Amino acid sequence: MGRNRKRKSLWGDIRSWHWISSAICLAGLLMFAVTGITLNHADFVESKASVQSVEKTLPAPLLKTVNRSRNSKTLPLSFEKWMDAHTGLDLNNFELQWSEYELYGKYAQPATQRWFSLDLETGTMYQESVSGGWIAFFNDLHKGRNTGFWWQMFLDLFSVATLIFAATGLWLLKRYAKGRQSTWPLVFAGIGLPALMLFISTTASAAESELTVQIQRQDVAEYHNPYLAIWLADTRHQKLMNIKVLYDGRMANSKGEKWLKDLRLWWRRAGRFATLPIDGVSGATRPPGSFTVNLSPYMNQLTRFPAGDYFIFVEAARELGGRELVKIPLQLPFSSPVQLTRSGRQELGTITLKTEP
Repeated sequence: MGRNRKRKSLWGDIRSWHWISSAICLAGLLMFAVTGITLNHADFVESKASVQSVEKTLPAPLLKTVNRSRNSKTLPLSFEKWMDAHTGLDLNNFELQWSEYELYGKYAQPATQRWFSLDLETGTMYQESVSGGWIAFFNDLHKGRNTGFWWQMFLDLFSVATLIFAATGLWLLKRYAKGRQSTWPLVFAGIGLPALMLFISTTASAAESELTVQIQRQDVAEYHNPYLAIWLADTRHQKLMNIKVLYDGRMANSKGEKWLKDLRLWWRRAGRFATLPIDGVSGATRPPGSFTVNLSPYMNQLTRFPAGDYFIFVEAARELGGRELVKIPLQLPFSSPVQLTRSGRQELGTITLKTEP
């Protein structure tokens, strides 16, 4: 009689953990691989957005009704009906932001954004709906942007399964590496090559085109790091491109965004229309001292603007402090290296722009 062999538990077998985690990861890995390419080559794989806009003037009696509801989390039913009749929007799920001069509402899903702006003095209402298409939809899924609770849960599950897949794969490589001399060189190459490429790319592009901003030290009892906005504008001071927006993004329920309106010019020209945080632009506040913004990633965009005069605006606003705006004139396109310096008086110190064409 042969000996009875005890069957190994499925959950105690490292190979079972590996193939089960790979099965869970399969669809996610395929999607993240494809959207990684579309995000990395956004200039070539463009998502064609469909934009619909409506501009109307609110009747005077209804404007008074809205003004009586200032700072409320809910809107008057008469205004909701008026918006539904003129824009087709259901405002129940809109996030509302009130300021002294404006009511702003937004609602976002992957690849879809709807917002409206109501001037509380003139009654001018502008509404815009943007649909980015399937490429933008999957790109937003990749970033976890405007996706809601259940997709966030899937991302957590996917991340855990990927970690298990990688760890068990490494364990299996160790178990079966004997006799396969190429195993560990390939493993180290898989770790070292991305790090090397990152090092080469960052050192190659650094300090070619940059903006150095000095934040002044203040001799005050209670100091808060200033909010800061840097953007490109035309001669009419219309925003053309956001470069950097620094604010406190760590506050619960995105409360830090509410104080961005203290950057008054940027808020009127760009901030109230932006979806926050702005990809590749938003960042944390900086303490007193100098910091540098690498402009090299923006040079391709700058070359697309018509030849003429432009400004780079730097605006700072500090809680319990002052506000300051500095603008740097420049001409596009760049035909030769440029170095320009301007200085603030209170919140901002020396600001230096260096560019390489």
